[in-house]
Amino acid sequence: MANTQAQFGFKHIGFISGAGVDYQLNSQYQIQSSVATVILQGTPMIKSGQYIIPATGTGNLTTIVGIFQGVDYTPVGGIPTFNSVWPGAAAADGKAHLIDAPNALFLVASLLTAVPVTAIGQNIGFSTGAGGTTIGAGFASYVVDQATLTTGSSAPFQVYSMFPGIGNGSDTTTSYNWVVVTFNNQRFKQLTGVA
Repeated sequence: MANTQAQFGFKHIGFISGAGVDYQLNSQYQIQSSVATVILQGTPMIKSGQYIIPATGTGNLTTIVGIFQGVDYTPVGGIPTFNSVWPGAAAADGKAHLIDAPNALFLVASLLTAVPVTAIGQNIGFSTGAGGTTIGAGFASYVVDQATLTTGSSAPFQVYSMFPGIGNGSDTTTSYNWVVVTFNNQRFKQLTGVA
């Protein structure tokens, strides 16, 4: 059965075998209050000075800090609150919640062309996709881009496995299939410092 397009960003689903199970969110990261971009769940984040911002472009050379899961922030004229979405600007800097465990696994859809089974073990970049939704939990439209598959070390993710389920996303021969990835070029998997 052919897959249908369904973008949901990078959805945390577990950890590589042998890694300690740790579902805690790291909340040491800040989003500058003036960031006008809406940030949705499942968005890869990068460091920008003392703050973090959404990763953009195809992400082939991007060192990822973690995957956005929500934020504590103070809306303009409001009281401090938690939201799974950064609304785009706030009264004060926000405290972001990220999954940054180096052994985390994420489910993600492919951009268009299917990511083949032979890609397991290769590194891959991402695309920002189009749109996203602020309905409910607000999921990002980030996807992995089959055109960026590489054995080079700079791509931000590595293909761990194909989607192990049935139904949409499980057909590895048609567009929009889903894959499981782990971090490759990530803050805690780097030998060099991240500026």
